[in-house]
Amino acid sequence: MTEAQGCGGDEVGGDFGGADEAGTRVHNRLTDSTVHGAVVQAGRADIVLRATEPVEPAVPVTVAPPLGLRDTSRPLRGRADALARLEAAAPAGDRLLVLCGMGGCGKTTLALELAARRTEAGCRVWWVEARNGPALEAALRAVARQAGAAAEELERGDTADVLWSHLDRLDAPWLLVVDNADDPALLDGPGALNAGTGWIRPATGAGTVLVTTRESTPATWGPAARLHPLQPLTGERLAAAARILRDHAPDTAGTEAEAHALAARLGGLPLALRLAGTYLTEAGRTPAPFRAPGTPTTYADYRRAWEDGPRGLDPAHVLPRTWAMSLDLLDQRGHAHARGLLELIASFADADLPYTLLLTPDRLADAGPLATLDGPALWQHLTALAALGLIDLPDPAPDTLPVLRMHPLVRDASRTAGAGRTALRLLVVAALAEETGAPEDAEFGRVWRLLSPHVLDGFHRVDTGSLDDEDFLEITDAVDLAVRHLWVGGLLTQARAEYEAVLALERERVDDTHPDLLVTRRHFARVLRDLGEFEAARAELEEVLAIECERAGETHPGALNARHDLALVLAATGESEAARAAFEAVLAARRAAFGDAHPFTLATRHELAQILHDQGELAAARAEFEAILAVRDAASGRNHPGTLVTWHRLALVLRDLGEAEAARAEFEAILAARRGGLGEDAPESPADFAKIAQLLYDLGELEEARAAYELALANRKERSETHPDTLVIRHNLAVVRLTLGELEAALAELKAVVAHERERWGDTHLAGLPARRSLALALLGAGERQAARAELEAILRIQHERLGEDHPYTRAAREDLAGARHVPEGTA
Repeated sequence: MTEAQGCGGDEVGGDFGGADEAGTRVHNRLTDSTVHGAVVQAGRADIVLRATEPVEPAVPVTVAPPLGLRDTSRPLRGRADALARLEAAAPAGDRLLVLCGMGGCGKTTLALELAARRTEAGCRVWWVEARNGPALEAALRAVARQAGAAAEELERGDTADVLWSHLDRLDAPWLLVVDNADDPALLDGPGALNAGTGWIRPATGAGTVLVTTRESTPATWGPAARLHPLQPLTGERLAAAARILRDHAPDTAGTEAEAHALAARLGGLPLALRLAGTYLTEAGRTPAPFRAPGTPTTYADYRRAWEDGPRGLDPAHVLPRTWAMSLDLLDQRGHAHARGLLELIASFADADLPYTLLLTPDRLADAGPLATLDGPALWQHLTALAALGLIDLPDPAPDTLPVLRMHPLVRDASRTAGAGRTALRLLVVAALAEETGAPEDAEFGRVWRLLSPHVLDGFHRVDTGSLDDEDFLEITDAVDLAVRHLWVGGLLTQARAEYEAVLALERERVDDTHPDLLVTRRHFARVLRDLGEFEAARAELEEVLAIECERAGETHPGALNARHDLALVLAATGESEAARAAFEAVLAARRAAFGDAHPFTLATRHELAQILHDQGELAAARAEFEAILAVRDAASGRNHPGTLVTWHRLALVLRDLGEAEAARAEFEAILAARRGGLGEDAPESPADFAKIAQLLYDLGELEEARAAYELALANRKERSETHPDTLVIRHNLAVVRLTLGELEAALAELKAVVAHERERWGDTHLAGLPARRSLALALLGAGERQAARAELEAILRIQHERLGEDHPYTRAAREDLAGARHVPEGTA
């Protein structure tokens, strides 16, 4: 990983999220402190916004039942008794139903039929996929929100308890379907599934939970669960199996008796029946002169082809043999590489695969026999696989990358070790390609949303010990990019775990001074910083900086990047002077190396201008922001996220300089630009909503500001209610409520925020003063003059000691105290 590659969002400024946009922070003109989040002021222009760029959400989910997958022309066959048992189970008191059976036996189809009937009866139905942990947790959080949970309840660490508390309080009937829970360990969450303390629990009240899974061990699910085994359609239900076959095959395929015989040969497995019927339909569409000799076109032909192999019906081998016959058909049609392509596709993760990024002729140039395929031939192979149901090629939505999907059972049966190595190589090449872009750049967010799960899956499945150093380091470069996508998406806990895994392997392979290891450590520190673990982040960066300076000198890009990141941590913890000195040192070196207009230089100039603003040097801050804005505007346009940040900060300086009309005009223009950027697919980031809320407050649109701050809280992802970012948003919302006259609610929230900030910062830290000042103003509004005066006296004393008598913030605190002395005790 080169240092330029490793710099990520921190070093490329507004173009890729920027050092200033890497974490959400605010600076208060009453202090020289830096606090995470976005702040508004009460009664004067005291508080300056510092907030992150919009980020792409990592795990978009829907919990609506996929009723569109039901085909009414092909009704559910042979499952009337199973459906009746499920429908009768809830009234009988069974509230955790486990529909278990082998893959392909129709569990999801049956669950979908139950969901459709419950929906038609007016029941609330949620549908959750349980194939991977992050998506499962995101979906269950969505269920909790729809069941009435407030955003702050979901961030306290007891999310599973909150979910079930709200579900159990619902009066109307509801059904929660948890589909594809083949790894029950994912359902444990913070507790244990079989103890009733996991993510999934037996429902009470009006609800029912239905889980579909291959796992049929009763002890796994606990004593409260009722297992409903689902078997293939054999014996008396074989007629229904034959009917499924006939639903998918052409009328010319044969008689009902022949369909019955083939259904018996296929073991009555619904998925195998569908694939066999689809095979016969496709074979029948091929004109006779173009068919290979012996191609089955009837039920009888298909059954005889099965007889050529080993006798006996082993359900564990039904599906692989069915797919093998489909691949034989494709081979006969001239798609000689269909099997190899299917094996390659199966080697990627169980997620939407952006095939136009990975399965192109140039990417496959080193992929063995597949290298002989040109574009048209590749497309013919893909569409041929889709025609036989081996993959899905959905029509892409406008302005999205095309993706393909594969049933997990097909994937399981088709994976090979050799294809896995090829798939990982393709992922590394795509991830490191220039046209893939950086995860921090909003333009490439959708690309990384698709690539990231595949890169991480490949990394966790590869035997890194078998790789040479060059291949290993290229893979970790790609993983770094994938984890940066998690970081910009706010999935900080997962990002931390992934970086810890990478660091453990890198430390085994390279020495402590290797550039790649140092970059990984720096990016890991960035995640720690955004998790609010400032001391750990600082310690990590100080070690990296010392190694970089000793290794290559203080002006080497690696050392400058580490010093810049360390300055961000210093700023976040209120060490303004130390942060300023560090930024000035980095700026001098970057100017010498890159010039004034380079993105790295702009990022540092932006941070330094913020500190100038915070320290009351308004004219200097204005000049610097105007210069930065001109460069970013020319390079990226006025509506680029990085340009918008600089523009907003300049408007805040204008406001603090007393140029109210000019500032208001800028606020209105910025608000229009930001609202225009929040389209249907825009990320719902707390920073984005907080920026809009700040603008609305500055424009006096208080109700809209309140709504925007509430959205910021509701979309804060993994940040807890006591995270610095969250506390600032809570502070802001309380100030808006105070301004709206909601004194009691504002006072209670401000007291809570101040208590949390005192616990984090202590009594004399500058970072805690903004909320304490707001609390003092609220106390005055409540008629508690003595308590308000005591708070304001403490603020003045701290600022006098830390900032000096003539500092603008000290003078503002003195004016606040003078005003409080003229308010009689008990006067609201």
